[in-house]
Amino acid sequence: MKSGVNEIISGVVGLPCSRKEVGRSRSLSLGFGGEVRSSVKLNDKLYREWEIGTYRSAWRVVCGGTVLCGSQDVVDSIDELDAALQKIELGRFVSLRMIDDLDIRIEFDNGKAVDFLSTMSDEDEVLHIFCPDRRVVEFSVRGGWKTGPTDRPLAEGLVP
Repeated sequence: MKSGVNEIISGVVGLPCSRKEVGRSRSLSLGFGGEVRSSVKLNDKLYREWEIGTYRSAWRVVCGGTVLCGSQDVVDSIDELDAALQKIELGRFVSLRMIDDLDIRIEFDNGKAVDFLSTMSDEDEVLHIFCPDRRVVEFSVRGGWKTGPTDRPLAEGLVP
């Protein structure tokens, strides 16, 4: 993983996961830090200063070699999958690392981890990290790690 990514996200290290959500299409959002209102006027949702997640990639929560909850769990509704996620205490953010060339793991201080799994061959993101000061970091299979402002395409924002 590019060293610049760890430098950019160093501010999230040690923060507890204070928001978890399974959304449409089994997306996953994990929030860290203080509350932030959405800039979209029609959205009343409270986000966090740091939002880590995926819109389309497969994900799983693991501990000690056991999958506790995953995007492909058989459920009757997204609400049921979200309820299963809510029961899991994730703890404090310890690190983000590449499991291999395609997959990413976020590790927590209580032994739990969240894996983001590359299962698509297109340029869509596998993982995004919305940071304070309107910055974003993302990883895609074809594009690798990129960063930049949230209001512009990331093509010019490659991580050093």
